[in-house]
Amino acid sequence: MADAKKTDGIEVVTLIPVYPEAGKAPYPIGTRLKVALETAAFWKGRGIARFANDPRENAATVSAGITDRVKNAPLPPAPVMTPPPASMQQGFTPPAV
Repeated sequence: MADAKKTDGIEVVTLIPVYPEAGKAPYPIGTRLKVALETAAFWKGRGIARFANDPRENAATVSAGITDRVKNAPLPPAPVMTPPPASMQQGFTPPAV
């Protein structure tokens, strides 16, 4: 039964670099990976990957490629920045300029 779980899964295509584990190089954009259905649904919902059998949503936008026929994909917006908790700010001294 354990071997069946290893072979069960669905193919996805990465839309952003995916790190297999900490300290290792990521899988590049466009890599086909076979993952569990739950992982594939999670990644699709968050824009990490798309199902391999889904049609490309916008084939004219890519992250790198032939520049005379396509345009570069826009970068995603930066995450919202929040200050650290007050307990961490008490002992903080900014570096001298």
